[in-house]
Formats: sequence, C-alpha cells, structure tokens
Amino acid sequence: MTLSIEGDQATLAHNGKTVRTWPVERVGRLSSRMAMELTDRRGLLLIDEATPGALEVLRAAGRSFATGSGELHLIDPPKVLIVQPPTRSPQLTPSPARPIGKGAARIGRWLLLHPDARDTTITNLADACQTSVATASRAVAQLAERDLLRVATASDARQRAVNTQDPGDLLDAIADEGPWRRARQATWDIGARTTEQALDLLRSAASASDLPYCVGGLAGAALIEPVVEPAVATIWVRQPDLDAWRRELLAESARPATGRVTARIAPDPVLLDWGTDHDGLHVADLVQLYIDCRYAGERAIDITEAIRHRLLPPS
Repeated sequence: MTLSIEGDQATLAHNGKTVRTWPVERVGRLSSRMAMELTDRRGLLLIDEATPGALEVLRAAGRSFATGSGELHLIDPPKVLIVQPPTRSPQLTPSPARPIGKGAARIGRWLLLHPDARDTTITNLADACQTSVATASRAVAQLAERDLLRVATASDARQRAVNTQDPGDLLDAIADEGPWRRARQATWDIGARTTEQALDLLRSAASASDLPYCVGGLAGAALIEPVVEPAVATIWVRQPDLDAWRRELLAESARPATGRVTARIAPDPVLLDWGTDHDGLHVADLVQLYIDCRYAGERAIDITEAIRHRLLPPS
C-alpha cells in the first residue's frame, strides 16, 4: 500500500486502486493537551513533532496520523490499515540565510518580556536593553523589515513608537535563528546523583561566590512549570567565569547523565541579568526557557507549550 498526499487530501492505494481517502490537517508540534482537543475530529493528521503521550492519545481515539519521523497510523474504523514505526528522526527547519542579529534578538526578547510596554520608543528600548540608540535603531529596522515589529512614523526617528506585530512569530524567529544552539558548553560531575541534589549544590555555590548565572534548560523550566523531570541541570554563565564555576562546584568533566551539570556560555550577557529568582536560584527568563525546551527533543514538547503559554497568554 502507498500513501500519497496532494493538497488537503491523503489517498491510500493498493495495486493502483484507491483504498481510502482522508482530509488532511497539518500540525507543527503536538503536545498531549493539544492532542486531547483533536480526538473528536476525523481525517489524517500530518504532524511535524509530537510527544509520545500525544501519539498515545491519538491511537486510543482511533485517529489517523503521519509524523515527520515517518510513523504511520492509518485507521478506517473499525479496521487498522497500517501501523508503521518511525523511520528517522525529525529534522529541524533550517534558518534563513540572513538570521536575526544579536542586537535584534535582544530587542525582541525585551519586548516579549514586557508586553505591557506598548508604543515604546527606540530611545527607551536602547536604555532598557543597555545598548546605543544606533544599535537599537538598526535592530528595530531589521525586525520591522521581517514584519516582526510595527514602527510608527515620527519626525524624530528616535521617538518612533515600536510594537510587536505578532509576538508568537517574533518568539519563534528569535528561537530559530539565534546563536543559542551553537553556544559552547561543558558537562560536569559535581557529586550529585539527582537533579535536585545538583540544584542544591548550585544554590550553595552561587550564594558563596556571587558569580552571575541563571538556570536554564529543562531544569530551569521545571522550576517554573513542573511537568517534566530533567536529568541534567543546565546553567548559563559568562565565558570568563567558566573556570571559577568549575572550582566552586569541585567539578570534573563528564558525559551527560542524571545529576550532572551542563554549563553553557551565554551568547548575550543580558541573559544572565533578565532572569528571575526562584527558590534561591536565578532562573533564566521565559524567552530563554522556551528556546532551551524547544530544542530539547520530543519529551520536552509539553513543557515547551506550557512555557509558551506563560509567555504568550491568550488575549
């Protein structure tokens, strides 16, 4: 049997004869909660990425689906037509040739973290983002050129009012094109056997040293939204402080495992400044937690959605 998709229709054929057709519905990243909302619909779901729990929900509901990793589950109630396991790992969409620059990513991050700052000016953005007016102006121009910001006209360019065009699009552009995944990192054994123990040791070391840092990755997100149990504790630090952190934590190089710590070099120092304190730890801002979780694999889809919901609540 072969499955072909043309436009909004999928056709299953055998020896050149049509066996079944389905209307097609496309989904990017499917969480368990989203899957529950799709159980009463008919048709074939084309899914880029999904949590294992989301696919279980669809199977139990008798939904037909195909995933980006090659998994097929085709139903013609009450018969199961095809069940095919994944054949490959999902591929990330490549970034455009001219990605968003560091200055534009910083401006966009601040606007996402301050949704109430409507009609802010380029001058105010420069002050808030600790950059020059010229840099802020170039950053705003780049984002506006991509239709990610709206910029009002004014006689003085520095006083033009700036607003987000679509916060979700801006967030995804920053996540997809930023330097976050290419950041240098080191994984350490600090004597902890669980993530909770690792965070306790980090808390003590941070209190004793005053070294700037923030907890990111799934460990940081789980402190805000406890819907996943991370194995490794991720911290973002400055490049000059990496050796100091190694000494403070009595760390030894190791491979990732439960209770280990991964120290990542922050590509922009404001990442360490714009976090929030939680239970004695400095946790990365919601934009960074979203980015970290977005690229943490399928098991992180649920927590990625939860962080996104916090950052971009329904209007």
